[in-house]
Parts: sequence; C-alpha cells; structure tokens
Amino acid sequence: MANDIKVNIQCIAAIVNYFRWRKVTVIYQDNNDFITDSVITLLSDSLRVVGSEIDHHLSFPSQSSVSEHNGAIEQELRKLRSNSNRVFILVQSSIRFAISLFEKAKQMCMMEKGYVWIVGDEIASLLDSIDSSALYNMQGVLGFRTSFINSSKSFRRFKTKFRKHYGTRYAEEEEYSNPSIYALRAYDAAWTIAEAMDKSPANATSKELFKQMLSSNFEGLSGRIRFRNTTLLKHLPTFQVINVVGKSYREVAIW
Repeated sequence: MANDIKVNIQCIAAIVNYFRWRKVTVIYQDNNDFITDSVITLLSDSLRVVGSEIDHHLSFPSQSSVSEHNGAIEQELRKLRSNSNRVFILVQSSIRFAISLFEKAKQMCMMEKGYVWIVGDEIASLLDSIDSSALYNMQGVLGFRTSFINSSKSFRRFKTKFRKHYGTRYAEEEEYSNPSIYALRAYDAAWTIAEAMDKSPANATSKELFKQMLSSNFEGLSGRIRFRNTTLLKHLPTFQVINVVGKSYREVAIW
C-alpha cells in the first residue's frame, strides 16, 4: 500500500526544476545494491529530463551504529562542504540516519543560507513523530509527503485512539504522537484482513480468505482499498511540498 518510487522521484525532479538547480548531490543509505542502483538511475534520468544532473552521490551503509554513522557523516560532509554544489537530496534513508545527518550538518554550519536540503516522502511523512530538537536541526529543509484526508470522522477517531495508545507506551514522547501515513496504511492492511475474516466461514482455507481479501472495496484512512488481479489499485498520490520552519513545517505547494 505504498507509493510507487517512480512518482516520488518525479516529485523530487519537479522541485529541482522549479528552482532551476542544475547540479545536485544525492545522499542515501545502501540497503540493497540492485534497488539502490535502480533508484539512482531513475533519479538521474528524471533530473536529466528537466535539465539537471547528479554531480555527486554519497552512500552510507544501512546497518551502521549511531557512533559509526556520526564519524562517517562528519568525514563526508567535510568533503561536500568544499564543493561549489550545495544542493543535497536525501533519498532511501531511515529516520534515524536522517536525524544524525542533520544534527551533524547543523553543527558544521551546513544548514545555513546557501545550502539546500531536500528529503523524500519516507522522511517528510514522519516529521510529526520526531521531537523538536530534531526539527531544530532541520530548519529550512524542503520535502514532500503523501497527502491524506485528516478531517474525516474515521480519521479523528483513529487519531484519538492512536495518541492514547502511543502515550501509554511512550509517555515522554506523547507530544509527538500524530499518526503518519505509514500508520494509516498499516491500519488499512489490518482492516482488510479483519473484514475478510469476518465475511469468511470459520473453516475457510487460506486461499478462500485471500480471495475474500481481494474483493475488498472500501475507503480506508490512506485512500481507496480495492484490488485488481491480486494487485492493489493505485491512484496517483497527491503530495504536500513542505518547508520545515520552527517546531513544525508549513505547506508551500501541492504536487
């Protein structure tokens, strides 16, 4: 129930093109050689279409400890600081790595005027879940996040239950307990299974249960849940382009 990576890459290229940045540096975590190469190639091709290019790309291992990350980040940022290109795109990153990266960049004065940082949906959609100190280090960051309807009764009910449960388990972080798009997708996936089980006989086989799941057709918290040929029908997502300001962020455009 996630967005196609191609759409995410196209949004990055659109942001770069809007500001007419012609050279960018891409920073990422190397989770899988094949997937990483595919993402970088796709991003390179999308940027080329709008007249821009990847000037440099920087890879970090995905399994490193925080201390290892910090040492490697500082070393690589020192190299990047000496380059004329100061537009950085962070893709395929964990939130933990992103927090470490921006903390170090802030310490090295690389979050000041003249530097540009862009983050993808996987980071921007989690900004409601991180504390104010992390957001302080991300001032000025541009990003985009999947837009969803947060004014419906069903969402408000879910948000209330989510915050109550989250606050019980993580009392010290209750202030930052707004559900992200990932929580909504997880809820929709669980609801799809629960609804299929409810409509199936008690002795239903796994094949019969799966068939019942594929007949799902309802408006979930993350969007319409409907399948065709065992595949979830995907609608082109709407993204909120956001800018981190103060203790939160503001929407600057819709894409």
